[in-house]
Amino acid sequence: MPTIIPTTTPTSSSPVLNPTSNPDTASPMIMTPMTMAPATTTSGGLGGSWCVASQSASERAVQVALDYACGHGGADCAAIQPGGMCYNPNTVHAHASYAFNSYFRKNPVPSSCNFGGTAVTTNIDP
Repeated sequence: MPTIIPTTTPTSSSPVLNPTSNPDTASPMIMTPMTMAPATTTSGGLGGSWCVASQSASERAVQVALDYACGHGGADCAAIQPGGMCYNPNTVHAHASYAFNSYFRKNPVPSSCNFGGTAVTTNIDP
């Protein structure tokens, strides 16, 4: 007789993503770095690198990754809360970039800037 595996209903509507997951196995997203003008580099990031939300990632995917970074990931997200010094611009991508970089600084290895394929590293200070 075959074994029947019971199914369970998830208790959370937002899946927890591993920021070091391989985006090539999850989805065929093309990763392009965010471009900003003027292009300047400073020593404020990890060796002159910052982790930001990918402009090619969907807003929904970025929101899930943002929820992870500010929740289980332990990023310091106080500055992107209403009234915080980095609240504006009030967009998912801007808030995620802040949270992703906060996580990246706490976990200073290149593989910590992935968030299921929704983040990229850049040498341009956002």
